[in-house]
Amino acid sequence: MTRTFLRREVRMNLVTRAEWNAKKPSSPYTRLRSTKGVKIHYTGGKVPADLADAGNHDRCADLVRDIQRMHMAGGRGERYIDLGYNMVCCPHRQVFVGRGPHHLPAANGAGLNSGHYAVLALLGSSGLTEPNDDLLHALVDAIEYLREHGDAGREVKGHRDGYDTSCPGDPLYRWVEAGAERP
Repeated sequence: MTRTFLRREVRMNLVTRAEWNAKKPSSPYTRLRSTKGVKIHYTGGKVPADLADAGNHDRCADLVRDIQRMHMAGGRGERYIDLGYNMVCCPHRQVFVGRGPHHLPAANGAGLNSGHYAVLALLGSSGLTEPNDDLLHALVDAIEYLREHGDAGREVKGHRDGYDTSCPGDPLYRWVEAGAERP
């Protein structure tokens, strides 16, 4: 079950940690008062090409849980206390709470996490690689949510803007560079 918030006549479908059956963090989060803004990420791997199809939203929650398990098990070379992202957006216009607002992310890179919240798009380097309008709306919903509830600043950048990576992929990065506007 998701909660729908009406904000400035825009619906946001927020999936709480309890609703996606998140594991508890292995230790307390580091608190952030505010950030300069948000950095946008993608999975960097294969995302099923049909993930955005109607009726496949349950697979989004599975993917979020898989990423959390991988992060907590040290699958990227470093063991995180939780999912490394503050929010996760899916192509069904749902926004999953990861670490949430006012919590230090782990996904931006060493020394870069305190400057920006980390928002993951369920988009990959293969399979589903092009964001649909619902995913872009969810990303804007997450950005606005972090501004309202986490004191995020106005910057919207790609992960590659601070770290040598291809993240968030060329299609999503073009959207970031164009101003990260609603479609």
